[in-house]
Amino acid sequence: MTRRTAPFRLGGRATTAAYPTGLRTTWGAGRRAAATVLLAAAALTGCTAAADSDANGGSSAESDLDADCRATKSDAGLEVTLTVSPCPPTGGGVAGTAGVEVKDAEGKAVPGAKVEINPEMPNMKMKGGNQTARPKGDGYEAKLVLGMPGDWRITVTVVPAAGEKSTTAFNLTAKD
Repeated sequence: MTRRTAPFRLGGRATTAAYPTGLRTTWGAGRRAAATVLLAAAALTGCTAAADSDANGGSSAESDLDADCRATKSDAGLEVTLTVSPCPPTGGGVAGTAGVEVKDAEGKAVPGAKVEINPEMPNMKMKGGNQTARPKGDGYEAKLVLGMPGDWRITVTVVPAAGEKSTTAFNLTAKD
């Protein structure tokens, strides 16, 4: 391998450095390859938001909530209903509530369970932090703060006193 000396700028002033023959083309090809990889990653990141699906098969861009801001899903023999207030859900850091009803296979309320909610914004790779729900009536209630408007996924984890752990995810869209 032969060495050549070529001028280049370092800190605003011209200088020379020795580099192996062909390294200049490697640097150029490397920069082009890196730029191609970055552009492809950016394109894929933007495109995967619609293809992302939650643990229950829903798309992150579609809201699971009905007109009353309620949705029900089943997992591990439990039926979990999420109710969000205010309705429609509001982004921008306004504190709301997430009501969670948990019923067994016979349709009876499940008391004494540990219930956690975890809001996250899949498109932004942003998590809202787990909140432990407190018992309230026949269900549970937790504070729900959605940091900004947009598509959110609320994961509800239920660990009953007896039985199998259940994890369900609900998609919703927070408004301004």
